[in-house]
Amino acid sequence: MNKTTFVLYSEQWGPLSCLSDEQLGRLFRHIFCWLIDGSGDVKKEEQLVETDILIPYRFMTTQISIDTEKFKRKCEKNRQNIMKRWAKKKKDTNVDLVIHNENENENENDYGRRYSSSSSTVSDAANGKEEEDEEDNFSKMIEEKFLPWWNQLIKDYESNIKPLRMMTEKRIERLRQICDTYGKDILFEACRKAISSPFLNGRNAKNRFVATFDWIIDEKNFLNVLEGNFYTK
Repeated sequence: MNKTTFVLYSEQWGPLSCLSDEQLGRLFRHIFCWLIDGSGDVKKEEQLVETDILIPYRFMTTQISIDTEKFKRKCEKNRQNIMKRWAKKKKDTNVDLVIHNENENENENDYGRRYSSSSSTVSDAANGKEEEDEEDNFSKMIEEKFLPWWNQLIKDYESNIKPLRMMTEKRIERLRQICDTYGKDILFEACRKAISSPFLNGRNAKNRFVATFDWIIDEKNFLNVLEGNFYTK
């Protein structure tokens, strides 16, 4: 795993606040032992975790693993973007040289018009391909990463909110809107708050309402979920 740091989120305090200082101490001792082990085998350390802190251990290590994978994907994406920029720079340089050689006997104005037209065509094609790749990558991330993460978080928190069976085009488009507007980290934060909210899990004495995934990501509800307005109702 080779993870040397991990992040704590304020919304994690809800399920952790019921633990005693002694339990919290044992919980973080196990988390540090798991990280120091470096193998990434969460089950290995779990065998040593006491029953009273097993659930918080699972959702904490799940989140740390997700954050680690997100960091790795970000590093890989940055690496790929750098490679693309270098490749594009090299390609543009080659195009410039070819056009210059083909038009060395033409006047400067005609050369400028030819080069501008050729560069625009190459640029438009490249931009279209990048946008298409970005859409495909987002849909793939939602289906292969986000959906299993959501279902695992439901399990770790023992939430009453239903797990997801599939991602429809409508759901993916709504998630894309959220990520474009607020960023992926905000999406994950809001989902964690919803899943850990007693009110949205039907655990309120006056109201047994249980939220659904589509309700949570709906434009009318998303900001209220993110800001914790449904947490203590």
